[in-house]
Amino acid sequence: MEATKTIDTSVRLPIELYEALVQQAQAHGYSVSDEITALLTPLLMQVPTELVQEFVAWEAASDEDWLSNLSS
Repeated sequence: MEATKTIDTSVRLPIELYEALVQQAQAHGYSVSDEITALLTPLLMQVPTELVQEFVAWEAASDEDWLSNLSS
């Protein structure tokens, strides 16, 4: 599972969870990063409408902040 655009990030996981992810990734032929992406993607596709609205509001506020800083 190769994403065309990626961003580097770091996540702290309990050792047991990481080990389980490693095993699952190996079984699927993925890297741990790809396995995490594969697990999270379906969850994000089921995001409740309220959360989508919050993301939209957050993005709008972020854009407004950026534009106001640009004009300062």
